[in-house]
Amino acid sequence: MENVTRLLLPDVAEALRNDPRSVVELTEELHPVDLADLCAELDDGLQLALVRALPVVDGARLLEALERQERVDLFGRLATAALDAAVDVAEAMAPDERADLFGELSEDTRTALLAKMERAESRDVQQLLAYPEDTAGALMTTNFVALSGEATCARAIEDVRRSAAEMETIYEAYAVDPHGTLLGVVSLRDLVLAKADKAIAEVMQPNVISVDVEADQEECARLIAKYDLLALPVMDRARRIVGIITVDDVVDVLQDEATEDAQKLGAVEPLEDSYFNTGFWALVKKRYKWLVILFVGGLFTGTAMKSFAGELRLVPALLLMVPLIISSGGNAGSQSASLMIRALAVGEVRPRDFARIVLRELAIGLALGVLLSVVGLGRVLLWPETRSTAFVLTVCSAIVGVVALGATVGAGLPLVLRRLGLDPAVSSTPFIASLVDVLGLVMYFELARLFLF
Repeated sequence: MENVTRLLLPDVAEALRNDPRSVVELTEELHPVDLADLCAELDDGLQLALVRALPVVDGARLLEALERQERVDLFGRLATAALDAAVDVAEAMAPDERADLFGELSEDTRTALLAKMERAESRDVQQLLAYPEDTAGALMTTNFVALSGEATCARAIEDVRRSAAEMETIYEAYAVDPHGTLLGVVSLRDLVLAKADKAIAEVMQPNVISVDVEADQEECARLIAKYDLLALPVMDRARRIVGIITVDDVVDVLQDEATEDAQKLGAVEPLEDSYFNTGFWALVKKRYKWLVILFVGGLFTGTAMKSFAGELRLVPALLLMVPLIISSGGNAGSQSASLMIRALAVGEVRPRDFARIVLRELAIGLALGVLLSVVGLGRVLLWPETRSTAFVLTVCSAIVGVVALGATVGAGLPLVLRRLGLDPAVSSTPFIASLVDVLGLVMYFELARLFLF
């Protein structure tokens, strides 16, 4: 489809310049995501013309499929050029997507739009914007199927049919009492297969997996993944259902969280936007803090080597193995940290498993250290100045010790941070590598003192 989109681009651009109404026929077979890709390739003026030429619903789907900053920029230009058109498009958007968009607009633009929107949509936007960012309330949509628990299945099917076009999903409906309190959930399949005169209360599942409106979005994603849910109902403190979180919303959350963790693991402060939409100096700012910290850690490495200057003068060959020693420990630490941070993120391990994990990583580190020391032994024996038994013992024992140390520190530090309520991902692999470098050098030279002096 990407090739089709690229082929259509010249025709769409030409149509927008000469006959915007013909664009509808050119693009009617395109998926909204492909249409968004095509839109991103147009210049600003033609992007605006495209949104205005499309039917309102198609324009809304196009905006929803655009990248965040592209969506905000395009909609802002639309609101400036034609406020009424922007209002129509906004009202056709899904409530959660609309609220995310309005949260990014300037105060003046948002106020002008809300003043012209239908009262129900305007109130819905304001309610969703009131929830703290990264919570279930900010992530949910208020378009869901609510059914009376006393209604018959035949009546419920008719209600679903009438409201289906406006709903985020119709595959699961929620039985409520007159106050909006959640009573149970019923799938569309069960609804269709049930006898027409049966009450919803008889076919619904009363035990519903739900989440509080103030719950963290990561918890929402975890519940949907754990219980294989199509949608997760969101409750207020009175147990009234106020919205649902659907799978597509969770995919976005998981992608954002994985991106954030990957950036932290690389010793970069998480970016709020995509790489190319982040300014030059913003990227510098995001990266320099950790680089300064790691640079200071490198200074400690120099300090450790200076404290053993006497030993280095007596046995200069010790310097030959320093890169081998510090890289072995740092790499082992980075491996363990990456494994542990991911395991914590998906709930495979918990801080209470600290002792079990550290002992396990210590044993793994010792085994890996022995295997690496065999390789290191071959390197030592290549140079005449390092072939003594004492030197071999120094290097091999240092490799075993440093790898075991790296594995233990790399696994233990994320667990400690989680126990303290901090994000384990801040224990970035470069930070752990720098820490193990210093400790590994001290261990190496202390072993040299033991065997060589």
